[in-house]
Amino acid sequence: MVNAQMGLARLLNIIAFATLFNTAFAQEEKYPSRPIKLVVPFAAGGAVDIIGRQIALSITETLKQATVVENRPGAGGLIALDWVANAAPDGYTLAIGSAGPLTMSPSLYASSRKFDPLTKLKPVIWYASTPGVLIVGPGVKADSVQSLIAESNASLTKLDMASAGSGSINHLMGEFFQKQTGVTWTHIPFKGSAPALTELMSGRLQVMMDIVPTAVPLISTGKIRALAVTTPSRSSLLPQTPTLIELGYKDFDVSSWISLMAPSTTPDAIVHKLHDALDAALKTPEVRLRLTSIGAEPEGGSSDRVTQRLKLELPRWSAIIKSSGATAD
Repeated sequence: MVNAQMGLARLLNIIAFATLFNTAFAQEEKYPSRPIKLVVPFAAGGAVDIIGRQIALSITETLKQATVVENRPGAGGLIALDWVANAAPDGYTLAIGSAGPLTMSPSLYASSRKFDPLTKLKPVIWYASTPGVLIVGPGVKADSVQSLIAESNASLTKLDMASAGSGSINHLMGEFFQKQTGVTWTHIPFKGSAPALTELMSGRLQVMMDIVPTAVPLISTGKIRALAVTTPSRSSLLPQTPTLIELGYKDFDVSSWISLMAPSTTPDAIVHKLHDALDAALKTPEVRLRLTSIGAEPEGGSSDRVTQRLKLELPRWSAIIKSSGATAD
């Protein structure tokens, strides 16, 4: 009698497991069957938000399902990433990840908000990159990186470097440049790129690292000058501006790259479906034109590219943040 009961219980467990497995498999097969939410870690209107909405558009076009963007700014982007990491891993709540929140904010907010993107999130695809650019104001005579370094070293007072705030990607790119070249600038933080660029083009400050989409309008009108971009390839919007790698700084590969991320336990079948749809979209002339027209470079390829980028940049930015003294806690 006991053996019979144990056998019946075992059979019921097998049936229950099979039912759950078949239900989960069916859900993955018909994914997506309802609207998808994309969570952006910054306020609306910035470069990450704009490209995040391009990702939403690509998902809607390729998977034929409505995709809604929700902005959840705060804590350098970690509020949004943490919220998505703890969402149901069913492919219906995803995060727009960018270089700042994924690789810089974990060190900037280390004492108040622990977050490890390598364990909390699963990468779907590296969608696009927005190159950084080294820019100078009208008060700087230098017309090349080498002459800027010479001018920096010859100046009786340090050149002032503007940024969008302590710990911002602008600030940390500038710190990385100083580390790579040996120059020393005085950091002047602002609350956002716009006021920093205003001071730069007025001539009151001398130098800044920014991203191409926000800097190009002022470069094209001659109000500021571009000396180099920070990615291995030249920017499509600044084709005459050399890369720092071209100029001999072989480790200077820095960009505000943007990816799609899912909760870490999201089924591989769902992640692969999203990846394949977006990777195919990135190969189309229409999507590539949408991105290049706003100063972003299309990416794509294996989701492992995101993992490798995280493993490269997390320790790099941690060291730079520690040496610069930048903090957001």
